[in-house]
Amino acid sequence: MDEMFDTLIPTVEDLEPEQEAQQPQQEAPEPTAEPTSEPLPEAPAARDYAAEVAELLREYPELRGKPLPDDVTRAAVDEGTPLPEAYRAYAQRETQAELDRLREENRVYRQNAEAARRAPVQGVADSGAETKGIDPFLAGFNSW
Repeated sequence: MDEMFDTLIPTVEDLEPEQEAQQPQQEAPEPTAEPTSEPLPEAPAARDYAAEVAELLREYPELRGKPLPDDVTRAAVDEGTPLPEAYRAYAQRETQAELDRLREENRVYRQNAEAARRAPVQGVADSGAETKGIDPFLAGFNSW
């Protein structure tokens, strides 16, 4: 089963060859008979995925051999965000989500503690059984 996941989920090392394969091959523009007054736009520089992966692994060595989250690869490939920057944004979103979850949990605990403090009945001991202590009236009555 692990082999199936290894083939389905790309790791950081697998990202580079996959990215190069996804880049479209640019065809040379056909020469025109008339010279144009505008200069032709320069082809965009090819991304150096190897350098981006190396920088990512230098910043986050715990990622070595682990698959990147889909959000990171999507941001790096589709949006053109540098890989380390995409992972930083992902890690920040995950940290913020955990912080929000912990704040909500803390709020619930505080609310429960406040409700317990305000409760008119503090609770019954021994699962509903009454505790028998010394009754001051009976202690005085029985002392004769």
